[in-house]
Amino acid sequence: MASESEGETTFSRSGGAGSISYTLAEIAEAGAGIARLAQLVEPLLDRLQSERVWLGDAAQTASDYPYGALESMQHALWVGRQAQIQAVSLARKLAQAGDSYAGAEARTATLTAQNGRVAALQDGLATWGWGALAAVKLLADATAWMRQAKDKGLRDGVEDLLNNGAAYAAGAAGPLVAMSYLISQLRPHDAAKAGIQPAKAARSFLDAAGVARPGHLTMRPVPAEEWNKEARQWPPGHAVADPSQGEPWTTAASISVMLAETQAAYSYPPGSIGVLQVVRPDGSPAWVVNLPGTEDWSTLDSTNPFDMEGNLEGLTAEHMEAYKQQHVVVQDLIKQALAASGALPDDEVLITGHSGGGIHAAAAAASPEFLNEINVKMIVIAGAPAKNLDVAEGVSVLALENENDIVTAADFGAPAATANWVTVTSHRPAAAGSGDVGTLVKEAHAIENYVSDAVALESSDIPAVLTSQQTLAAFLGVGVGAVVQARKFVYQGRDVDEDAKNKGRTVTRAPSAGGPDALKQGGTGASKLDNPVAPGPQ
Repeated sequence: MASESEGETTFSRSGGAGSISYTLAEIAEAGAGIARLAQLVEPLLDRLQSERVWLGDAAQTASDYPYGALESMQHALWVGRQAQIQAVSLARKLAQAGDSYAGAEARTATLTAQNGRVAALQDGLATWGWGALAAVKLLADATAWMRQAKDKGLRDGVEDLLNNGAAYAAGAAGPLVAMSYLISQLRPHDAAKAGIQPAKAARSFLDAAGVARPGHLTMRPVPAEEWNKEARQWPPGHAVADPSQGEPWTTAASISVMLAETQAAYSYPPGSIGVLQVVRPDGSPAWVVNLPGTEDWSTLDSTNPFDMEGNLEGLTAEHMEAYKQQHVVVQDLIKQALAASGALPDDEVLITGHSGGGIHAAAAAASPEFLNEINVKMIVIAGAPAKNLDVAEGVSVLALENENDIVTAADFGAPAATANWVTVTSHRPAAAGSGDVGTLVKEAHAIENYVSDAVALESSDIPAVLTSQQTLAAFLGVGVGAVVQARKFVYQGRDVDEDAKNKGRTVTRAPSAGGPDALKQGGTGASKLDNPVAPGPQ
């Protein structure tokens, strides 16, 4: 893991350019090139063999038989065949190097996780051994854990608790429970998928209890007058622009601007996403989709797609056939919003998201069905527990986390250090008034602080970050940091029950400014930040 100091905020990085996995991926790509060259040599060798045979046959009646020429051709043919065989073998070994490293990393991660659980089980048994004074030992262990978590970051501390807490509890319950726990650990466990198991269990329970009901998407374009919920309310009948045509906009090839667009999504009507259409200098289109995080915490299954049911849909998207609803409403919203804006299937798309929006961005980039319809090239996410989602190798990922953001601990650990997934963790200086844990946790996860992290990060010289900036710039067809013209669209989605009765809380309607009715529905959003790098109207 690399680290970088930038002002008062420091950064650590895993994955991407400069990592072992990235280097091995480059080596494997070079091996694939060697294999292609070996294939190209094949027809040349075949031609040489044909020419040798022809020359030998043609010279049968000649007075001066060309022994030397034929021997030279035979030798060249033998050398060429040997070089081709060795090239193919080398290419295969180069390709295997990356797979071998990934396998070794996976085995190391599994062994480390097992050792952590065994140590926690032993600590729990030690607590049980205190007998009547076990509560004293438990309190001491909890205090030590909290102190350690504050020292190394609450995210890592919570990840340790999620991974090892059950083992400690089993040990504290006594030898019989500890033995049962050990037996349960004999089954194979995929450490890389640990965070999905609770989501799968929760969704299965909610399906069985009838709390989460299958639904479908309805969508409307949102006029620009509704994009900021803190702005003035336009009177009924006020003339407004056709929202289906979009609004002139400016954005930039900048990580911080991409996240600022996601921050702006919190100010749209509940359940809304932003879509930017950028025309590159060569005339080809590029599309940016901006997703907010969880907006409705009050109802598990509400009409807002960005609720807890939506988060579970994203986390379990790989296993959707196991549930009553076998599609992800937010993915439906992305697809319909892009189509309504004029995007074609082959057009390249970048998705940004914060928190639950980051889950949905990664889930979309990991879904073969979604990628068959939407050509996702990159995702930029912040504060999202998304490591358990197998994003396709062809999609570049830049994930921002903070050492005290416990939301990102919900995936039970750091993502694997792969070539296409770059995780940058910020280590911010302690702010005034952030001494209590509640404030620390809130500030760690706030989208405006991630935008500020991105501003500082853009001045770093971390190779993986530079590569991500270049990938973003290439996607938009401009230089790093360059401003580009765009058109902006906003669409509001609703998750409507197949049986629409009793869906979430009561929904009322009020006239919209010159467009379809606007939902009047509660929900929690992020505060709007006046940021100097924030995009805006043209």
